[in-house]
Amino acid sequence: MNKVVGLTKVLLKNAGGTKQKASAWKTVLIMIAIAMGMIPMILGAVVFLSALYDGLELIGQQAALLGLGVTVASLAIFMFGILYVLSVFYYSQDVEQLLPLPLSPGHILSAKFLVALVYEYLTALVLLGPLLITYGVKSGGGFFYYLFALFIFLLVPILPLVMAALFVMLFMRFTNVGKSKERFRLISGLLAIGAALGFQMFVQRQVSSKADSIEQLQQMIVSQENGLLNMITQFFPASKLAALALQNSGTLLSWGFLASFLLVALASFGVFLVIGNRFYFAGVMGISEAVAKRKMVGEAAFQKLIRERSRLASYFLKEWKILWRTPAFLLNCTLSSILVPLLVLLPLLAREDSEKLIAHLQSLMQGEQAGGIGLAIVFGAFLILGSMNSTSVTAISRDGQGFFYNKTLPIGPGQLILAKVLPGLLLSGISVLVLLAEAAWLLALPGEFLLFAALCVIPSVLFINLAGIAIDLLHPKLGWGSEQEAVKQNMNTLLLFMIGLVAGGLVVVANFLIGASLWVTALGLFVLFVLLDFLIYRLLVAKGPGWLEKIEE
Repeated sequence: MNKVVGLTKVLLKNAGGTKQKASAWKTVLIMIAIAMGMIPMILGAVVFLSALYDGLELIGQQAALLGLGVTVASLAIFMFGILYVLSVFYYSQDVEQLLPLPLSPGHILSAKFLVALVYEYLTALVLLGPLLITYGVKSGGGFFYYLFALFIFLLVPILPLVMAALFVMLFMRFTNVGKSKERFRLISGLLAIGAALGFQMFVQRQVSSKADSIEQLQQMIVSQENGLLNMITQFFPASKLAALALQNSGTLLSWGFLASFLLVALASFGVFLVIGNRFYFAGVMGISEAVAKRKMVGEAAFQKLIRERSRLASYFLKEWKILWRTPAFLLNCTLSSILVPLLVLLPLLAREDSEKLIAHLQSLMQGEQAGGIGLAIVFGAFLILGSMNSTSVTAISRDGQGFFYNKTLPIGPGQLILAKVLPGLLLSGISVLVLLAEAAWLLALPGEFLLFAALCVIPSVLFINLAGIAIDLLHPKLGWGSEQEAVKQNMNTLLLFMIGLVAGGLVVVANFLIGASLWVTALGLFVLFVLLDFLIYRLLVAKGPGWLEKIEE
């Protein structure tokens, strides 16, 4: 046990990268900014959950709220777990260094699982924390409720993370063959994400088909005790045990449900160790090896490769090619910019009643409803979607220790910063244009509305990417051991997301309070964010070169 704990600490420190004492205050400020940015989101969730509890209490089905929360959290943990398992178990490339140490396979598997579990607790904290506290306050929960809630919080991520780990291990074991290791890693990651999304669509379609009519839903609820809870938790049956344990916490029956939930978690972890010991090491060995292709280059092709370009264009092309050729960067930066706008359609199209729902949304977005508030919502969505693109906010961090090679290149600091932000601008522009095209196709938006929305795209994309590169210049993460750490385990990405979330929320709230028309909203947003873009640009021109020079190992 001591070896597992010690190895877990080492892996977590390595995942966090090297820290500078001089930059400790920056880390504190980032954490404070993230906490402040999450306050509006948490308060909104509390208000929503409180109202939902009141509605369910009227029909005696308030336990369904717990089942819903645990089920949603489990599904999210499963989906994120696939990415975390790929990162911690495969992309870290440290297994070959750990094997010669006096560690058993169980020690290595357990430590890596705990590292992934720590990341999942952050997801559970966002999804389950407000729910458990709100339910406890509304239901008047006592000491035993909060004690049970703590145990449930610690146990919930284990089962979905085990499911994600087993899925990835089996897949990587039987597909990670041949000499093209990087290609197989990329294909494995894409298929794993596709499987998770397919599972989500299946769940969404099944749930929507169970409630084709209000009468059927009402009949199901009143026909049995906790009928709504049974429906919600049918795809994660263990979630029902957690909900029932919390429903009447402190009673003998609730202790039985809690013990059963604990046994399920422990049994799943045992299965993980057995299967992992059988398949993991065979699938991960040699994954860091690469194969070079020997290819004859003709005179014409050679001249094309060495043709003269400007410094800005050359460095931009270098950054662009690295984004597409590095699996971790391709999955988390390039493809996410293209796939995320498409994935927002899944919850809508997966429903049995998708046609009726789309028709209802079209009716809402016609006429006056497609005015200022509609444009504000679309603009806020642009900001949030852009903040989810980690290309610009990791542009410096992605270089790692190789960043210092940039100081030897014949390119000025201003051109270097611009070349690093251009890929993010291009990818963010593609994201928002795809999202706008989807909205125009599904919602049949008026031409005037689409024109104003397209014009507002420009300053929103500039704002997010300029803010992202400024954040990474001030606080780059260069001490990483794998490319995955530079983009997935980088606090800068979370900070940029908070900025986008807060900015988008303020835009919507301000427009709702003012009640501005479409013309006034479009003009106001365009002018405001052009000014913000100009201020950030001037800041980068004045301070950016100095920030680059101050970056140290």
